[in-house]
Order: sequence, then C-alpha cells, then structure tokens
Amino acid sequence: MSKRGGRKLETHRPRGFMRFDRVIYDSYAYKSLSFIERGVLLHLMYHYIPKFREVIVMSNRRLARETAINKDTAGRALRRLEKVGLIRLVDESDWYRGTARSYRLTFMTYQGRQPTDEWVAHQREGQVSSDNVTSVMGQHRRLSPLVNPE
Repeated sequence: MSKRGGRKLETHRPRGFMRFDRVIYDSYAYKSLSFIERGVLLHLMYHYIPKFREVIVMSNRRLARETAINKDTAGRALRRLEKVGLIRLVDESDWYRGTARSYRLTFMTYQGRQPTDEWVAHQREGQVSSDNVTSVMGQHRRLSPLVNPE
C-alpha cells in the first residue's frame, strides 16, 4: 500500500485577511446590531491593519460613499457601534483643518496594548426590535428576547 501525500491545501489571497473572533460574533453586542451596522463594522475592520494603521479615519460621507448607504444612516451606524462598545472615538473632526473623525476597534490591539473589549459590558437595553411587532389580528404580541449564550 502506498502512502498518501500529506499535502496541506492552503489558499493564498493577495490582499490578506480580516480576523473576527467567534466570541464577538456570538456576543449580544454584535447580535443586537442591524445588518447595516454589521456591514459598517466589517468596513471599518477592512481599514484596520495591526501595527501599521490601527486608527481608522472615517467621515460619514466617505463611509456612505464606500458602503453605498446614506450619510445619515452611516452616522447613525457609527454612533450605534460606539454605544455598543465595538468602536471608540479617538479624535474628533476639525472643520478648519479638514480632518475627519478617527476611530479604533475595541476588540483589536491599539498602540501596542491589549484590546479593551468594551463590547463585553454591553447588556440588554430593554426593548428589542421585535417588541413593537403587531400581529395580523391586531393584537400586540410579545416575542421572546434573544438569549445571551454567556
């Protein structure tokens, strides 16, 4: 019997990869986000490069243009991500100098320090979006809330 070749199949992509831990994906902070907010988070992660570009400079207009959403929706998504604790504002915008706001990801390293993981402290905010659903019969129904696996 011949031995099988123990070749490893690896895929090499030219522009690298983005790391997203499963513990964050399974957290209530991430699950409470809308699809647009999740897309904005992925777009911010795309611009994060460890030890090289850890601060993400992003204006609402630029984010809207790059993700094909409205600038007001982009601003709301950034505020929501900050409220949940997945991003943190590093520097405010300055109209006179022409600089946009800069953010950092709280679940990634920043300036040689460990992640602050502020998203862990995010707890249920009370209502979930399904609490306002009215059934076809006109009776207000209450859906069960999301269960936090932690």
